[in-house]
Amino acid sequence: MYARLFSFRSTPDNREAIEAMADGLYAFTKSLDGFVSATYMVSEDEQDYSSLTVWETREAAMNAGESIRQKSSSMLAQFVTVPPETVVNEVYEPRS
Repeated sequence: MYARLFSFRSTPDNREAIEAMADGLYAFTKSLDGFVSATYMVSEDEQDYSSLTVWETREAAMNAGESIRQKSSSMLAQFVTVPPETVVNEVYEPRS
């Protein structure tokens, strides 16, 4: 499996709109091939926002990233204060 960590900075006054955007994107995200799970996170100071999605394969993670980017880029542009960052890593599951 592969995890895709997407993060961006915004301001606390955007939290409600960012959560609404995440709610809308979740339905789309879970419909994509290879989807396993999604978790959305907000820092205590409400300035760092991120999502961690898990995919069956690296290819699924990369394809999903492009699909989600196409769907969300115009919405996201109104919230970000610095360019978003994305990291894709293989998931290691302990054997014991």
